[in-house]
Amino acid sequence: MSAVLRVRSAAGVLRAAMENGLETPEDLAQVLEDCRLLQSPETAFARAAVRLPVVLAGRHVIAPDVDEASPAADLALRLRGSQPDVTDTDVRTATEVQVTVRPQSPDCLRWWLGRFEADPRTGTYVDGTYTVRGRRGDVTVFLVVTGDAVTAWSGAVHRAS
Repeated sequence: MSAVLRVRSAAGVLRAAMENGLETPEDLAQVLEDCRLLQSPETAFARAAVRLPVVLAGRHVIAPDVDEASPAADLALRLRGSQPDVTDTDVRTATEVQVTVRPQSPDCLRWWLGRFEADPRTGTYVDGTYTVRGRRGDVTVFLVVTGDAVTAWSGAVHRAS
């Protein structure tokens, strides 16, 4: 694991820990230790891959044949570390990622669509889940949106059409 990825992983872990009420330096250091992010890069990746899903809600999957430094893996890691709406990431290839989000409002959903330059008219809405394809730089993003904001937003879109 590169130093940059270790730092990004640590930032995401610390953010999640603080959101869950851990604030003392000792508690935060323990979280990093538990995830082995204070260890060598070799052991950090192996341990963090096992422990991070416990600290961070949801799942983060990188296909076995995809380099962890690929553009899609980097984007997934940055999103998980900085966006609380992200519940799951699934890196399919070096340039394709599925990002599942649960936005807090229809405005947040519109923000996600804009972030990935996704045309809302090209998406599909099935059983409370909205899926649309977009882009971020050289990465193709399959955005999967769940939650109450989708239902409210979808209803507004259908009424406007």
